[in-house]
Amino acid sequence: MASKKDTTPIDVTWEDQRGLCTFGRMHRRFQEIDAEIRRRDTDIEKLTDAADEIIIADDVKYVFGESFITLDCDDVSTLIETKKASLEAEAQALRQEKEGLEKAMAGLKSVLYAKFGSQVYLESE
Repeated sequence: MASKKDTTPIDVTWEDQRGLCTFGRMHRRFQEIDAEIRRRDTDIEKLTDAADEIIIADDVKYVFGESFITLDCDDVSTLIETKKASLEAEAQALRQEKEGLEKAMAGLKSVLYAKFGSQVYLESE
């Protein structure tokens, strides 16, 4: 037998509405950050694979914008390591932002669930 949901009307104050909207913005940003972290991790993995392949090459064509430039393997490996370090720093900054959002969302979620109970759904699918 299905459980009966609580349908008792609850007055939604301005503060409650602001909290719900804030949670929605935080959740959307959380999802964006998660996608960015995955993209950064994929790019780092590709750069690692490229660095491994450069070891067996004599000279390499490196892409700058829409141009291909032939460079020495040492120069390209330096460029790749620099780009990889930059991406790792960006990914770490995004992870820290994600952790901060997680903590803020957990606090806001507990407040909203305390007020609205089962009448609000704040979980990800």
